[in-house]
Amino acid sequence: MKLPLKMFHDGSAPLANGLRRDNILLMSDTEFESNHGFIQWAFPTNLKSRSLSTAPVLDAASAITLSSSQDVVEFLEKMAVRFLEFLKRNDHWIVPYNHNHARISRAITSLRLLHSCELASWFYQEVIRLAGADFDKMHKSNKFWSSYASPLSDQIAGCFVGLAIGDALGAPVEFCRRGTFAEVTAYREGGKFNLPSGAWTDDTAMALCLADSLIKNDGLNTNDLLEGFCEWASDGVNTSTGVAVGIGQNTLRTLGSYKRDGSLEAKAFGSKNDGNGSIMRLAAVPCRYAHDIEGGNTVARGQSKTTHASTLAQECSHYLSELITHLFQGRTLDEARYILSKQTWSDPATHALLIELKGLDATAIGSSGYVLETLQAAIWAVQTTQSFEAAVLKAVNLGDDADTVGAVTGQIAGAMYGYSKVPKSLKDGLIDERKLYVTSQFLCVPRVEG
Repeated sequence: MKLPLKMFHDGSAPLANGLRRDNILLMSDTEFESNHGFIQWAFPTNLKSRSLSTAPVLDAASAITLSSSQDVVEFLEKMAVRFLEFLKRNDHWIVPYNHNHARISRAITSLRLLHSCELASWFYQEVIRLAGADFDKMHKSNKFWSSYASPLSDQIAGCFVGLAIGDALGAPVEFCRRGTFAEVTAYREGGKFNLPSGAWTDDTAMALCLADSLIKNDGLNTNDLLEGFCEWASDGVNTSTGVAVGIGQNTLRTLGSYKRDGSLEAKAFGSKNDGNGSIMRLAAVPCRYAHDIEGGNTVARGQSKTTHASTLAQECSHYLSELITHLFQGRTLDEARYILSKQTWSDPATHALLIELKGLDATAIGSSGYVLETLQAAIWAVQTTQSFEAAVLKAVNLGDDADTVGAVTGQIAGAMYGYSKVPKSLKDGLIDERKLYVTSQFLCVPRVEG
């Protein structure tokens, strides 16, 4: 964590315009109104303050550390309540322009990044309630507030964290033939890699590498992405246990070629190019391009090329990215699939992606590492259930490539239901859940209508 923020939160220095952290909660309303140097410390964001050049700016690493601290979480909750008390006792801010509007924007953003979409949304709804019938006076500011507290943030968190949940649930039964293992109902330890409960595999690790690269470069940089994959494979970066597990053959060959001759695209290798490795990690793409379907489709195909020399894998990456983006934009799964059915796909993809799945039972659903089977199984699991939990459990209990089928299902179901509908037990039991949540919110780019 950045040193100034650490010093602020551990009380070792008065950094907020001369105030220590706990003093902020004790300020009078007059002090709250007139002191212009504390709000940036109480509610840090990833954007540079326009009014205080010395204000901290969150990077992802600092945000993950702060979000993981129960002390910081409790402070944010108290600050949210204190701010609302100030707004309740003073109505001068209920006008078209007031400096407290910028403070509200900052509070919503910080609460979303460091705490939860739920708390950010609650804070925003309370602002609306306190303004009452005069809320329309602040319609220009509300364009920002509503964007920062949008339900989309919850869906993005659901999609990205959902990937990891499906991965972690499926990992202990990966490579197990369907029907040969006790039904998965919760996290468990063990499996081929002898992982602890709630640990995830290469699916999530590579998703984090992809997310980090998209955030860092504000788009796809294949060289940087492959460097990230190499750090994961060799040094255990972005793993749940410190060691990379489950590295696919396509990925191994690609990283070897990249290290030897700088190749930025995978080379074909026999007939084993149509694996599911580029869809298992995909969530970062639609999360980043939630407002740009075509841009997301291009990046989805581009990231696929780095490890899979397969037109089919690229098509499936495009299909999944656009499917999720349609869910983000308020369409149902059936509506999204209908839109996608009107596009042109290759012959093998057309049949597999457009077939009606709702009426099929598990015996008709494959769960191998073949990319089309994985995508079919994930869509089927979501279509034939009524909740996030039911969908991912149905997926992983198919066995075989259970972690990846679970990861892809988690992406779709998470985007559909949202993070707030994911059971608390699945969040709390997931290793490094805070890292995954915060990363999702750094991927999320709110759009403010002009």
